Amino acid sequence: MAVHDHGSVVAAAAELGFTPSAVSQQIKRLGRQSRSPVLERVENLPAAPGPLTGSFRLASFSSACRGLVAPLLARLQVSAPELEVTLLENDPRESVVIVVIVVIVERGGADLALVHDWNTLPLNIPPSLPLVPLFADQADVLLPADHPLAGRDELETTDLTGERWVSTHPGSICHEWLVQMFAAHGTRPDIRFHDADYSTHAALVSHGVAVALMPRLGRVLLPPDVRLVPVVNPTPRRQVGSLWRRASTENQARQHVQTKLEKLVADTATRRATRPPECHESRPAAASA
Repeated sequence: MAVHDHGSVVAAAAELGFTPSAVSQQIKRLGRQSRSPVLERVENLPAAPGPLTGSFRLASFSSACRGLVAPLLARLQVSAPELEVTLLENDPRESVVIVVIVVIVERGGADLALVHDWNTLPLNIPPSLPLVPLFADQADVLLPADHPLAGRDELETTDLTGERWVSTHPGSICHEWLVQMFAAHGTRPDIRFHDADYSTHAALVSHGVAVALMPRLGRVLLPPDVRLVPVVNPTPRRQVGSLWRRASTENQARQHVQTKLEKLVADTATRRATRPPECHESRPAAASA
């Protein structure tokens, strides 16, 4: 109550006749006993609207770095040139942890994170982190152009039994999704190669060494001897969204970045809707609505 009444730990300590350290220790003890935070650090309210300045930390998974963050940063250079945006690429599960860290300590965290949530592998997001869905993305299978299945309009998971696969590393969400695709049919994919870089996946497919599952978001430019075929039963689909710590909901920089991000997604969806169908196979996708 004293911290609430006086506005800070230091002021409360002075009023009660204790040191700030003693008050902080008591707050931590109460938090452990109640198993919930007693206090949460929040953003300072700006004195008045003005140019956005300072640092802004953005966390994102790899394909969103290519398909969303790169064009987003270009727009922010125009709309908020004095805002110093830094980027950390990491797995979505790590993004959740990083945003939580910002609440606990003021270093090594993120002010906003881009994450993806596969339909059968839900991302465990704490209620303290607001999540805004942005769009749905899905993955297709990459096959060598001379593969017997390369001319099909779509493939079922069971059609791909016995193929050699390249995938992201074990423990990553994309790797687990590939395993679950086959587990639903009582089998396991023969994953021979692991690499976090989708360009490597495309190269291995191009040389006939493996097949791969690749998201449409931020898709790398594919070699001409690689074909994309949609997969069904199940369809590899994920929801892409942004999240942040609740304490920064009213932060002007976060609001600005989120607004620009949502506008970028809307513009990309419009371009894809008016793009000739054949371009889907020959150009990298910026986003999938």
